[in-house]
Amino acid sequence: MEGTTATRLLPNICTDKMERTRDFYMELLGFVVGFEHEGWYIQMASPEKPELQIGIMRLDHEFTPRAFQHPPQGVILSVQVEDVEATYAVVKGRGFEVAKDICDEEFGMRRFMVADPNGLLVNMFSFP
Repeated sequence: MEGTTATRLLPNICTDKMERTRDFYMELLGFVVGFEHEGWYIQMASPEKPELQIGIMRLDHEFTPRAFQHPPQGVILSVQVEDVEATYAVVKGRGFEVAKDICDEEFGMRRFMVADPNGLLVNMFSFP
């Protein structure tokens, strides 16, 4: 689109499970909290690559128009990792909900899916 140059992409997850969602991404991705805003917003990032970020927003906060204040659906977050096998072992060991077991795709991707506390799918993958 002419005149539009993206300089950042920050997915925000709207939820009524703020702490559980924060803890999930801490455990799954090793993200740390960058800041919290008055109990309605948490911004997290990778300590090694701070440009990798995710936001967690209270579902019923006025920031989001009322008509859109419902749990996330129809979105899959994809996260490329160095070692999908090791990540899969961590996910299984922590008892997270595996939505799709580890598999090889015909186009070369090895992946699995895990559900976050809101039912949002996270596609974990690597290319061997």
